[in-house]
Amino acid sequence: MTSVASREPVIWWIFGEPFHAGPTIVCICAVIITRVIIGLQAKGRAQVALDISITLLSLLVAILWVQDQQLELLAAGITGIGIGSLGAGIIGIAKGAVGGRVRAAIDAFFGMKS
Repeated sequence: MTSVASREPVIWWIFGEPFHAGPTIVCICAVIITRVIIGLQAKGRAQVALDISITLLSLLVAILWVQDQQLELLAAGITGIGIGSLGAGIIGIAKGAVGGRVRAAIDAFFGMKS
């Protein structure tokens, strides 16, 4: 008797790149649940458009990180929760990392010292 279930991971192809389905789904769920919890705890008038855009940005960063690092299910879930809780902080982190490099490149190009 043979088994219908397979031990082979499910692979999705998006934009010509392979994505492991399991960790991707876990990561997406973790980010969405985390962002909903943060949104529900916010005091004052909820800014729906801002929260949706931050959630989408968090999803993008989390999925790319999970796929790049080839994480397993638990690590993908923890990564999704962590990146989802960072939320708008992701923008600040990116600005700090990229901004410092851009300033250094401009200083090097023009021969200035900061």
